[in-house]
Amino acid sequence: MAPPKRPDGTAPSDSRARTGADPRVWRRRRWILVILLVLLVHMLAVIGFLRMPGPLIPLDVSETPALEAVLLPPPRPARPPPAVPHPTPKPRPAAPQPVPKAVETPPEPPAPPVATSEGGTTETVTGPGGNGAGAAAAPSPAPAPAGPAGPPAQEGEKYVPPPSATMHYASFVNGVQNPDGLIRWEQDGKHYRLAVETRVLWFRFAFQSSGVMTETGLVPERYEENRRGKSEAARFDQSAGTVAFARGTQAQLSPGAQDRFSVFLQLVGRVRGNPQRYAAPGVTEAFQVADTRDMQPMQVQYVGEEEIDTGRGMVRAKHFVRLQRHAGDKRRVEIWLAQSLGWMPVRLRQTEPDGTQIDLVYRSTEGQ
Repeated sequence: MAPPKRPDGTAPSDSRARTGADPRVWRRRRWILVILLVLLVHMLAVIGFLRMPGPLIPLDVSETPALEAVLLPPPRPARPPPAVPHPTPKPRPAAPQPVPKAVETPPEPPAPPVATSEGGTTETVTGPGGNGAGAAAAPSPAPAPAGPAGPPAQEGEKYVPPPSATMHYASFVNGVQNPDGLIRWEQDGKHYRLAVETRVLWFRFAFQSSGVMTETGLVPERYEENRRGKSEAARFDQSAGTVAFARGTQAQLSPGAQDRFSVFLQLVGRVRGNPQRYAAPGVTEAFQVADTRDMQPMQVQYVGEEEIDTGRGMVRAKHFVRLQRHAGDKRRVEIWLAQSLGWMPVRLRQTEPDGTQIDLVYRSTEGQ
């Protein structure tokens, strides 16, 4: 049956036949279908990925559970079979020793006679061989307390302290006369006190040393310096074997240690005790000398005899020089001891590193 015609007089065309007949339309629809299939596959893949379980390896390895291992104890060693006890041999009886014959003891000597004292009391005197029965045991004397150790005496040394004296000295600085200085020495056989005063320009300097005296020399206990109104002191503790300085420090105290001025009176006593020891130049005395800040070794050497002009006559004296304490030591200390003054200083001179010279020359002794 033929299709009806349209009002315009044309018959309707079959769309499927026309579409299938056009290859461009078919390719377009095929690409659309492929694109739809690809989109569908991707959607299914995305949906499936979201529903999958998490990874098998955790991202944070710190949350991984630790594996616990249980160590089994090693098997016990097999016990050795018990040792079979061996019978111990019985000790043989010791052979009887012969009994020594008794030694005849000599008869005791007769008791010594009894001495009678003037007061009528009697006392038993025990002779050799006696047991002292009936005699009262004599009490042992108590040990005397140990005193401070004096300077160690060397061969040929003997200390004889000078008598107390106050001596005045003319003072010079680089040859210019200054106010007089003095040395005041006091001793009673057991204790001593030494004071030295001088003035340099308008500054006053005072030094004091005090302590005890022994058979071998001086043992300082306190040394004090006063310079331009400032005072410092060092204390010698002979029992502890230390010396405490002004700044709070300490040092070991060697036997025979002296201070800066007691060392000269120690030298005076040695010259007084044995002047012949210093007959030839070169004799050297060694000391440990402390001031208010530290302690240093000191060597004093005898260099010969000289004539010293005191302004009132010439005096013959023995000249001693303090040797360098260390390399580069430019301070020089000299002392002259005169026999006419009981071997007390007739002159003292100190030369400073800058060349300044301070001289003390004997002028007079109080009471003479």
